Amino acid sequence: MRYFFLFLLLAAPARGAELALTLRAAEESALAVSNQYRGARLSAEAAGAAARAADSPLYPRFSLEGGLRYNETVPAIALPKALGGGRPLGDNWNYTLGPSAYWTLFDGGVLKNNRDAVLKTAAARSAEAENIRRQAVLRARVAYFHLQLALERVYLIGENLQLSLSQLKDISLGAKAGARSRLDEIRARQETLSRRRDFLRARAELSAELREFGFITGLDLPEGASLPLDTRLAGRDYGDGQEAQLFIKAEPYTEILSRLLPAAAGGLEKGLPSVRAAENTAQAQRALAAGYKAERLPRLTLGARSSLDYPNGPNLYSFVQNSASLSLNLPLFESGRSSEKRRESELNAEAAAEKKTEAVLLSDKDYKKSLDAYNALLAEQAINIDAVDDADEAARLAYEVYKAGGGTWLDVESANLKQLQAKTLAASANAEILLRLAVLDSLNGSVK
Repeated sequence: MRYFFLFLLLAAPARGAELALTLRAAEESALAVSNQYRGARLSAEAAGAAARAADSPLYPRFSLEGGLRYNETVPAIALPKALGGGRPLGDNWNYTLGPSAYWTLFDGGVLKNNRDAVLKTAAARSAEAENIRRQAVLRARVAYFHLQLALERVYLIGENLQLSLSQLKDISLGAKAGARSRLDEIRARQETLSRRRDFLRARAELSAELREFGFITGLDLPEGASLPLDTRLAGRDYGDGQEAQLFIKAEPYTEILSRLLPAAAGGLEKGLPSVRAAENTAQAQRALAAGYKAERLPRLTLGARSSLDYPNGPNLYSFVQNSASLSLNLPLFESGRSSEKRRESELNAEAAAEKKTEAVLLSDKDYKKSLDAYNALLAEQAINIDAVDDADEAARLAYEVYKAGGGTWLDVESANLKQLQAKTLAASANAEILLRLAVLDSLNGSVK
């Protein structure tokens, strides 16, 4: 596979194919297929290349210069015949070739500010790429946790369906023997049909989450992804004719929790990528504004050249010419170009500063919001655990009492439903805890 997924496909005809998914592989694959991240990374590399070349204009520039020219008319000087008569002041063909050096001695800071702007732009692009990387990892994690929750729902409903089928079998036998009423048998069958319907819907939701997960991570799904099952339910017969061709296995909740748990104590990262990107962009625009301001100052350039020239005036031969120059350039009129460009950069700097402030406020709000929700979920999960224990015992006791003739089937049905609801709430809370930890992880710089 071109992606980094660690999955296993087994062609066992008795239970179909198995697809094992890991969170780490999902993160790596999401980064590998993210066009946005690849584009941001290439943009950062391009800006880095520009930054490495940003110093060169500050130093002397050496080049090989040459020229060839043909003059149709060659001026001549009139001399008396005694002195040889008229004589041309050159030749039709003229050339010059040699090395030259130029060094800007003073420009008011144009080149330096341009260099600073390029360096800050490179830093901004790098921070933007890091921010996009974190978002891609977060999307992969969210998709994985949703898939994991869908798997857990399928498993819990499947377990509950197995219980309903077992109880229906007992009641049907009791009804035939006259020990149970026909009404109880009908109600038991109604409950079983309801669980089958819930089971089918849960499998369809699992298929939808699997498709979404495959889209985000680039996973090519095998055949039979329309109504998959959790691997823990393999080999069971639900009597609905909807045999699974694909079984999915996810990482245990406890393993993922142990990996993300440190994020809750990490604290908000001071220099988040989104904040750094806006800050460096603002600094780059301020440097550009300073550069445009400096363009109105004089520019002093030192030049040196050594060349082979032809002809040497009226003497038609080549000679070596060494020269030095000092040039001064002072802009007098440019229709307001530099002042307007400076204004543009200053406004862009202010806009980037506002984005930085907004990024700081948003990250602080998201971190505190996720941390509050995480702490509340921990307290809720403690309640959910007690509720699951009570619901398990209540369902067991209700059925035992019913079999002993001391209760009604409605009591059993209600206990079974509350048991399923309690376990589903606990599974949903687990998924929410992981989602909140993933957000905290992306905001404290722990995402690797």
